[in-house]
Amino acid sequence: MTRIYYAALICVAFFCCFATGVAIGRARCNARVAVNSYENIVKNVKQSGDINEMVLHTNLGDIRRILREKYTIAK
Repeated sequence: MTRIYYAALICVAFFCCFATGVAIGRARCNARVAVNSYENIVKNVKQSGDINEMVLHTNLGDIRRILREKYTIAK
């Protein structure tokens, strides 16, 4: 009779270890996904900043102003 209790206790211990391992694995996966998302966002923001800086240095902002001044209906 005690062998059944020991076997049940061992099964419960294995199940608890398995459940804990699954929870830890999910937490690590979520942390990795969050870090990767953050890195992608930082990369995109840096890239758009570089593009905006390049546009400002090539005076493309002036082209828009000049076109608006020359080709709009004068009052």
